[in-house]
Amino acid sequence: MNRIIQALFLLVLTFGQISFSPLMAQGKEDDSSLDRLKSQKVAFLTERIGLSEKDAQLFWPLYNEMSEKMDKLWDEKKKNINKLYHSKEPLSEAEKEVILDEYVDYNLKKAKLEKEYHEKFKKILTIDQIIKYYGAEHEFKKKMLHQLRGDKPTSCSDCQKNKKSKDAA
Repeated sequence: MNRIIQALFLLVLTFGQISFSPLMAQGKEDDSSLDRLKSQKVAFLTERIGLSEKDAQLFWPLYNEMSEKMDKLWDEKKKNINKLYHSKEPLSEAEKEVILDEYVDYNLKKAKLEKEYHEKFKKILTIDQIIKYYGAEHEFKKKMLHQLRGDKPTSCSDCQKNKKSKDAA
């Protein structure tokens, strides 16, 4: 099983990098952390989804394409938020309205993009694999948030255990 994951990982790397929101893009040290995070995510999703080599060859380029588009949307949203809250010059009412309209449009564009790639994923993965993909995406994000906070659960079930023990205290 480990050899399959390693082979899939190498295959994925040949198809390009996975895009992430710029969480740590500040220097070489951060770049290596981001690369490690990307590698962890590839391995995690590949294992959780149960991708065959053929599935991986189709899935990862599509996933990378979607991630790049999501990152561009996120950058647009950040740019608008920065204009709204950190502009050195006061904005007119019309400018504020345009920025707010674009802010709301972000959610629509994101939903449209998610729908588009959901349909594309359905063409290459089984419904069960897609369900596993959505669950694994959520679980990976949750796992990373816990690591950033310092408590390091190994799965979402650990997240629930930690929450219950904190609630009981």
